[in-house]
Amino acid sequence: MPVVGTTAYNTAGQITALVRSLLNDAAGNLFTDSVLLPYVNSAYRKVQRALANVQSGTFLSDNVLLVVSAVTQVDASAQVSITDATAPPNQLPTDLLVPVKVWERANGSTSDFVEMIDLTDHDGLPSEPQGQTLRYWEWRADGLYFLGAMQDTQIRLRYQKSYPDFTDATSPVLIRNAQEAIAYAAAAMAGAARGAPQAERWDVAAADAIEDLIARATQREQQTGRRRRPFSSRAGFAPLI
Repeated sequence: MPVVGTTAYNTAGQITALVRSLLNDAAGNLFTDSVLLPYVNSAYRKVQRALANVQSGTFLSDNVLLVVSAVTQVDASAQVSITDATAPPNQLPTDLLVPVKVWERANGSTSDFVEMIDLTDHDGLPSEPQGQTLRYWEWRADGLYFLGAMQDTQIRLRYQKSYPDFTDATSPVLIRNAQEAIAYAAAAMAGAARGAPQAERWDVAAADAIEDLIARATQREQQTGRRRRPFSSRAGFAPLI
């Protein structure tokens, strides 16, 4: 029998079709894709935020390699950073929301990466002269900040990401089995904008569907075995050894 290509992801067009059916406009006489897309994108971001708040692994990205250039001279007052404005290819990933972990090694080496100490929310980076390694990092003002090192350093970045907005009906929905949650929320917003009486009903349905997604994500996390980290490491002052 013929092999049929499959994908685990829906498309934005499938979402807008469901929204039209919910709003009694299956033919698309009023709620065209272009009219619905802003609402669907808003609903998509809402579902992403709900899942990210329970630390769903869906939004983790890892092993992004960037290079922090060496400082030119030792200066305890100096700091270096990687931000959205850093020159390519070492700027922050465009889909980054917040970093989770950072590791380092000398640039150009094949040594193991060593986890760095996260001083975010711990009164900032210390005032120390630079050495051969970065040692610490801090996330502030949408940037990664370091004391700097006397040599170029390659970092490995693990971070929470966001998915891009839909641009047209062919855009993939990158959250598995989330079509009802997104469609109900979009239908609630689109309906409310036009005074539709069923808007409140779809808002309640969206909340229920999002709760189902959260429950599934939470159950997945509960099934994952985790090794407890030393107290000092959980506080952010020592790397995991």
